[in-house]
Amino acid sequence: MRPINCFEDILPLFRPGSSVVIHSACAEPQYLASQLGSHAASLRNVRLYTLMPMGQAPYADAGGGLAVVTFSPGKGLRKAASAGRIEMLRTPLSGIPKLFNDRTLTADILLLQLAPPDENGAMSLGISVDYMRAVLAQRPTVVAEINPLMPHTCGDTGVREDEVDYILQAQNAPQAVPAAAADQTEQRIAQHVAGLITHGAVIQVGIGLLPDLVLGQLGALYDLGIHSGIISDAVLPLLENGAVTNAKKKHFPGKCITTMAAGTQPFYDALHRNRSIEFHPCSLTHDVKLIAELDGFCAVNSVLQIDLAGRANAERVDGKVISTPGGLPDFARGATLARNGKSIVTLRSASKDGSRSNIVPALAPEVPVTVTADHIDYVVTEHGVARLRGLDPAGRARTLIAIAAPEFRAELRRHAGCCSSIG
Repeated sequence: MRPINCFEDILPLFRPGSSVVIHSACAEPQYLASQLGSHAASLRNVRLYTLMPMGQAPYADAGGGLAVVTFSPGKGLRKAASAGRIEMLRTPLSGIPKLFNDRTLTADILLLQLAPPDENGAMSLGISVDYMRAVLAQRPTVVAEINPLMPHTCGDTGVREDEVDYILQAQNAPQAVPAAAADQTEQRIAQHVAGLITHGAVIQVGIGLLPDLVLGQLGALYDLGIHSGIISDAVLPLLENGAVTNAKKKHFPGKCITTMAAGTQPFYDALHRNRSIEFHPCSLTHDVKLIAELDGFCAVNSVLQIDLAGRANAERVDGKVISTPGGLPDFARGATLARNGKSIVTLRSASKDGSRSNIVPALAPEVPVTVTADHIDYVVTEHGVARLRGLDPAGRARTLIAIAAPEFRAELRRHAGCCSSIG
């Protein structure tokens, strides 16, 4: 490992035609990300691959010779994605590592943020493993910010010194994602979801306020398990009070399993050397066959719209890009295959201003279908729970209308009545 002092020391690495991968989500190395943006004008035909940046993503609008490609825009790239300034790959998380394993995608440079070497010289990928192992296997030139505030997490997170070419000291803490304030609608949705989760369930939740609210409702249950794509601060109280034991899981008993974390610095500190929580590649965490073998697997994910055929859109609305499929299809499929599994999707019944129903007669042609009715068991709004499993198309429509915002139900019934071929 060769210490460097500034980005200019490695600028010659970024040759015309280079492909660069940057560490994902809250693990994105902030200094290196900012310098990519600052030096974009001097680059030529460089492609940058990202996943769900949760900070500023200063390279998003840098232009020049830097083209940004993302597997999920996250908070940092939504504006640029909606404007069409970046390329998006709608690959479910389970499939991303294979793109690098079979060299469909290649990486010349990998930019990481790592926990410092331990007594054995091993560093750690910390709070985001995702597809980094598959990229490392290509043996790209690795540049790493070393951050003492990055936890040395357990699981498949180790990075050897001989895998890293250049290091510099990080200037900022890992990206934090503090909890937001909940409104009454979100609280009611969380209460309905919590009512579907029973003792011994293995839980997957997404990122954001609603997943945290759901987890906050589960403290009275016992022998819960966690197998998720991402975890937040809300997991810790369930571990501390004994609600989460992971005792009944067929795979990784006694361990919470995830590929990412997003939360506050005290939460990251609690992940340091925490043997009850393991981080693994998304090829494992999102493996549908493995998920299907977890009895009682409950996948809880938010969507933006659902139509009367039971097709859900979690990606874009009103011309704005919010996400890509991410891990939702993987977890939804796995949950519907698991013994006593439940695939649960949640949404507000209407837009926040009340002007538009989020339960619609049919998704617009330009709107992607993120997950179909075959992989949805329950739909939850603030008005209740619709169970879709086992229903014919007409039954799905009636059940969904019952949990729509009351002011839109008559219009939805009229559509359902005149369209006998729903589905």
